Amino acid sequence: MGSVTGKATILEKKFFGGLKKKKDMSQTVVYISGFKTKAPDKIMEIDQKKKRFVPYILPVVAGQRVRFPNQDKIYHNVFSISPLATFDLGQYKDVDPAGTVTFENYGVVPIYCNIHPKMIAYAVVLENTAFAVTDKKGAFRIDNLPAGTYTINAWRPKAKRVNRTIVVQAGQSTEVHMELKELLRIGPHRRKDGTQYPDKYSRGG
Repeated sequence: MGSVTGKATILEKKFFGGLKKKKDMSQTVVYISGFKTKAPDKIMEIDQKKKRFVPYILPVVAGQRVRFPNQDKIYHNVFSISPLATFDLGQYKDVDPAGTVTFENYGVVPIYCNIHPKMIAYAVVLENTAFAVTDKKGAFRIDNLPAGTYTINAWRPKAKRVNRTIVVQAGQSTEVHMELKELLRIGPHRRKDGTQYPDKYSRGG
């Protein structure tokens, strides 16, 4: 078995044009594609906490389950209208049972709250368990890879996915450096029925 280590550098727009390195380069998903593994039995979680989804980005394997516990004393309504995973968990508070979703199809699934428009998360549904999420410095590590030639990918919101070919050798660590540019804009979204959020929620989140 071998490993892959490295860094994903994130560039963001400067106020007056051009690009600069982002101070916080966490929340980039780095993953190996080209082979499949069985979905783990472990149920992952995206919490609803202080009107936010935590974590903001969650990589899972196709077929894996994700729970959405609400830790707030107010109602949330988790939903997605993505063709990869369409679901509506209804309204519930911290004292209510958490909804669970099984993610079957590969790709990025945006997740929203039908009450609070500023709540957004992403489930990144992958082929296998060979993935990592970067830390604030952009560092990552993927272990237990069989020797072979693979495609390594990196993705984050506001940036196009980047990839390259790598060769993993048994007992060795392959070092990879990747660069992503945050040039894309994430526009406003609508509620699950296609209507706009009321102004009071759009302002206060």
